[in-house]
Amino acid sequence: GGYVDVATYGSPTKINICRYIAGIPVADNLKKMLDAAKADGVILSGSGSRSYATQVALRIKNHCADVYTASSKTCSPETARPGRSNHEGGGAVDFTCNGKKMNAAGGRNSVCFKWLAANASRYHFKNLPSESWHWSWNGK
Repeated sequence: GGYVDVATYGSPTKINICRYIAGIPVADNLKKMLDAAKADGVILSGSGSRSYATQVALRIKNHCADVYTASSKTCSPETARPGRSNHEGGGAVDFTCNGKKMNAAGGRNSVCFKWLAANASRYHFKNLPSESWHWSWNGK
């Protein structure tokens, strides 16, 4: 469905994400969710799509046992193998909370995580249980 930039109310000021995945209007749902969060006083932003090369760089940065073949669990934090990340398909967002990385903002105890946990499913976003900041159309 192509990629689009969705405007946020925080920093960064936009999240690049796929327009549609599996018939789900991911970009429209993300915008509606960001608007609803803001109306409730929660400012979500973050990063969305990334290239294969960026995924490789993250695996190096996160000290994975092997950049291309090791399990994501060998990385800190867990990081999908290149070619297997929902970010590469434009279907995932790593959210920030009121301008801070989700863990720095309190992780699962943050107002942003609590808001997402209560509301994100209405917008077809699901959490990857091992990462409070990572939300996607399929929870992976």
